[in-house]
Amino acid sequence: GVSFAGTTKVGNTKLLYRAEFASQSSKSAATEYDVDYLSLEAGALFSGITAKVNYELLGSDDGAFGFSSPLATLHKFNGWSDQFLGTPSQGLVDTSISLSGKVLGGGWKVIYHNFEADDASDTVDDLGNELNLSYVKKYGKHYSAGIKYAAYSAGDIKVDTDKLWFWLSAKF
Repeated sequence: GVSFAGTTKVGNTKLLYRAEFASQSSKSAATEYDVDYLSLEAGALFSGITAKVNYELLGSDDGAFGFSSPLATLHKFNGWSDQFLGTPSQGLVDTSISLSGKVLGGGWKVIYHNFEADDASDTVDDLGNELNLSYVKKYGKHYSAGIKYAAYSAGDIKVDTDKLWFWLSAKF
């Protein structure tokens, strides 16, 4: 695979961009597949707000096998409700929009995901959508507290899911 990322400044706006591609295949007696991964992201940082648009494809091999990333931290990328910790055999297309910034001494983030199948069938095409919200604030040099919420609305598979986290942390 390959990855390319960077930033450039245009006036008072910082433009962000990233592109990644990987291919995965197996020709063993037990399984034979060939799938691709693609991620394209563009964004801008202006007036303390970061806005991003991302297109991520975890490909499918004719609906029989989905791109696999068993060592990845998928909770971070494909929605916090953890519906896609494993890629469906139909693959996954995750189109997302995010906004983030700072308010009241802490950092906030809002992310909207729209999920679709890469290789749709008669019964599986719409994989749902999800809204993610978070706020984290540091206290002193060593402490922080946060709240995070995920609201997943199911499509052709899965079930509607809401999750809420509160946490306190200390670093020394």
